[in-house]
Amino acid sequence: MDRILVTNIFAAVFTKSLLDPLLKILNPKRVKFWGTEGTVKYLKSKDFRAESVVSGFDFDGRVKTLDRAIFARILADRLRKKHLKELQLLARDTSEVGSDSSEEEDWEPFDLVIVDLYAPDPKNFPETMDIGGQALIRAAIKNFENVVVAFDPKSIEDLVWELKINKGVTSVKFRKRQAAKAARFIAERAKLEVALFKSGT
Repeated sequence: MDRILVTNIFAAVFTKSLLDPLLKILNPKRVKFWGTEGTVKYLKSKDFRAESVVSGFDFDGRVKTLDRAIFARILADRLRKKHLKELQLLARDTSEVGSDSSEEEDWEPFDLVIVDLYAPDPKNFPETMDIGGQALIRAAIKNFENVVVAFDPKSIEDLVWELKINKGVTSVKFRKRQAAKAARFIAERAKLEVALFKSGT
C-alpha cells in the first residue's frame, strides 16, 4: 500500500516533549493514541484521545510493552483480509485493546509507531537495556509497507514534514526511508550494548 492516512498511533516515549512537534500538527478529533501509561497521561494532558495498552505482566518493567495485541497491530498486513479479521478477534479477547468496544479504531492496524528508547546506564547494565522499545521499533521496520516508525528528534521532524506536505498521509517511499534509518539506529544501539558488555560493567 502506497499512501496511508495516519489516524491510529502507538507511542511509548521516555522524553515526552519529543511528541510536541507532532502534536502541533495533528487534529485531536481525527487521531487516537495507544501507548504506555506515562505517555498516555502526557497525551491526555494535551487533549488527545489516548488509551493505555500494556501487557499486564510488568516484571519491573521488563515486559510492559511485549504484548501480542500491540505487536499484532504493528505487524498486520492491512491488505490481507485474514490479518484484519484476526485483529478483530484479538480485540474481542484482549481487554487492553477494546474487548468491550466495537469501535473499528480499537482493532485497526497502527499507522504510526513512535518509540523513544531510554539510555542504558553503564552502572546498571544490562538491567537498563530497553528490550520492549527495540522490539517495537524492529516490528515497525519489518512492516514498513504498512506502518511508519519514528524514534528520535530528527525522525520525528522528518515525519512532521511528511505529514504537513501530504495532508496527514505517509508514502511507502518515506516509510521505507524511515525504516532504514531506524535499522541503523538499532544497529548502533547494539554496538553500544556490546561495548558495555566488554567494559565489564
